[in-house]
Amino acid sequence: LQLNTFIEVMVDACLQYKKTCSLLHESLNKLQGLDEPSQEVVENCMQYFAQLKKFNCKAQQQCRRVRDNTRQLKKKLDSTDLILKNLQFEEIYLQREITKCLQYKSVDEELSLIQESEYLISLGDEKPPPDQHEHMLQRLKWELEQRKAMRVDQERWEKSKVSLEEEIAGLKGYLASLPPQLEEMLATTAQVQDYLGMKLVHKKTQAEMAAWLPPQLYNIYSQVTGYTEYLKLGTTVTINGDLEIAKNLSTDDASDVDEVVEIETKHSKRRSAVNDPGKKKVFKAHPLTVEVIVPCDDGVHAKVLFSYLTKLKVVTVSISLMITTASPWRDKFSVGTDYMSSKELLCALWSEDYGDECPNPDTPSILNKNSLPSKTKIPNSLGRPFLWAQRLAGITGWSSDAKLDVATSRETVPHFLEAIKQRCLARLALKYQLRNLTTNQTVKEGSISQPTLLTEIGSWKEVQLDSLSGSYPERTLKHISDKDTLYELVVKRGKTSCKSLLTLSLDYPVTPPFTLLQVESPAGTATSHNDNNIRAIEEELNVHIDELYEKGVEYVLTKVVCKLCMCLDVYVEGMGLEPQIKFFINKFKGPDNVLPYVFNSDKQYFQHR
Repeated sequence: LQLNTFIEVMVDACLQYKKTCSLLHESLNKLQGLDEPSQEVVENCMQYFAQLKKFNCKAQQQCRRVRDNTRQLKKKLDSTDLILKNLQFEEIYLQREITKCLQYKSVDEELSLIQESEYLISLGDEKPPPDQHEHMLQRLKWELEQRKAMRVDQERWEKSKVSLEEEIAGLKGYLASLPPQLEEMLATTAQVQDYLGMKLVHKKTQAEMAAWLPPQLYNIYSQVTGYTEYLKLGTTVTINGDLEIAKNLSTDDASDVDEVVEIETKHSKRRSAVNDPGKKKVFKAHPLTVEVIVPCDDGVHAKVLFSYLTKLKVVTVSISLMITTASPWRDKFSVGTDYMSSKELLCALWSEDYGDECPNPDTPSILNKNSLPSKTKIPNSLGRPFLWAQRLAGITGWSSDAKLDVATSRETVPHFLEAIKQRCLARLALKYQLRNLTTNQTVKEGSISQPTLLTEIGSWKEVQLDSLSGSYPERTLKHISDKDTLYELVVKRGKTSCKSLLTLSLDYPVTPPFTLLQVESPAGTATSHNDNNIRAIEEELNVHIDELYEKGVEYVLTKVVCKLCMCLDVYVEGMGLEPQIKFFINKFKGPDNVLPYVFNSDKQYFQHR
């Protein structure tokens, strides 16, 4: 309202000022148009000048009044603005304090306090304060008392710990002085130990050497030792080699040390050295080896030697037989057959495991890096890398993340010991039979239930597969492997002779002998392809051979020879080539008109199947 009044006054003053200025202007114009000044006009001009001065004074007064009002209003505005800023600062402060209150955490929240359930149990029948704050204060007081009590216990236990450490230090000093005394005691009682059969020094030495074995050989040593000691099998496990060289080796540079490994054979120790520097580096064996002596029979032991090739990362194995002078096999055993070599004793010990190829798939690349042909074989003096030897060592792979499988090693131990024992006995029995067959005799251990044999052994010799072309049908020879050993046996009865080819596989007697026949008689040449009786005899020797395994497997070869002689007796007598001595219930039977080749030992006659 005041503003509107002020505006109206100012507008009215402006109008009056404008009107006065117009009148003054008119008066001045009249005054200039007159020749002589008129008193009236001059007075009007003076009056108008006085009004303009009055208007000027009023305008200055009005401006001064407006300026004063503006100054008062500005002062009031500044005061209000200051009050507003103070309020804003106060609001910020209060917000900060509210935030601090919201973010406030008590020190007890960061402490690991005793469980509240234990605290409530300690109160017993006393009820905790209903107020949560008072309840927490009371709990913290109780916590402080418990911590003080624990501190007292801690100080007491620390004092006890210090005293025990002093006591232990004294005992350690005493124990440190014991080894020299014990060594001196063992050295002075060495003769007594030998007399009582106590191998204390040997066990200590073996334990020290075992700590330096590569993990693969240590698996073999520990697993075989534990198994045989638990079952008391009498198997001896020994670590051989140069311990000082093994101590100087590390996992990284084991393959870079030049060492010549001694390999023990069945007669003497020979030193195996590879002249080629490339081979010498690749086929490098760890200086320590594990020797397992397996008792096979009375006075017969198999010495199995395990080595580890550090560059190829495989375990090799070799074997030799030890026969004591008191053994019943001593007179039966003679040197000079491949069946007693290390390769033949271990070859095909597991199914189709011949040990010819290195099982590590990285072998070709390792050989190429050392400028060797990719088909280079491991020297025989270092043994053969059989797959079963890798399983016995716990090796299941050769990748960078592959680890040794102790369970696999443990499972392989009993199969290994039994397989070695059975193979050695089988090879000894085979050698014994071969020696007698070479002199045209059979061993009494291989006799079967049979009548008196009139067929005699004419000759026995080993033959090669290449020399048999044309002697036997080609389609029949296809079943024979180049790894098999072939023998040609000739048996005779009167004017009739039977030439038979016996095939012995590497895993004999697990795989039975395979027999092919060719009969020469006055009636002509008869084979399984043109004579049903010859086919029936081959069936008896090959198909029904499981009957010969019922009373032992060691002398199956002799049983096959005896069975062949018996069948030839039946053939020549049944076919009228010789006078009939044996008794047949039915001479010919079946669509093929074959003779009876099965002997009934209870009733002493021959019968058909």
